[in-house]
Amino acid sequence: MYIKLKNGVIDKYPYSVNDLRIDNSDTSFPSEMTEERLAEWEVYPVKTFDSPTITYKQNLVEDTPVLTKGKWLQVWSVTDKAQEEIDELEKAFKAEAYREESDPIFFKWQRGEATEQEWLDKVAEIKARYSEVA
Repeated sequence: MYIKLKNGVIDKYPYSVNDLRIDNSDTSFPSEMTEERLAEWEVYPVKTFDSPTITYKQNLVEDTPVLTKGKWLQVWSVTDKAQEEIDELEKAFKAEAYREESDPIFFKWQRGEATEQEWLDKVAEIKARYSEVA
């Protein structure tokens, strides 16, 4: 992954060697581009990092790379989601839990393969897990 500068200011990110070729279609470039050759066109590699682990209550955004000690570094930002979005996700998780976990036990109970209490226990477990979810 690369960053393209124009007069020392970030022009485009992310950027690729293919982008350079397209942007300069009248120029013949070697098949292998060295960092020195790319720098002549103000194109620099960006050191990438694995994205941080987040929860469903957070958003992950890749920010603009920063220049640190002469190297461009990828930057990640983690922000909190709006409470309304979290509430909607939790409602969906609860509905999925009923479909995936309690419904199969309900149908087994109907067929005589499980007890009503097993089904009720699973329903109670899901309700407890999502007690704050409407």
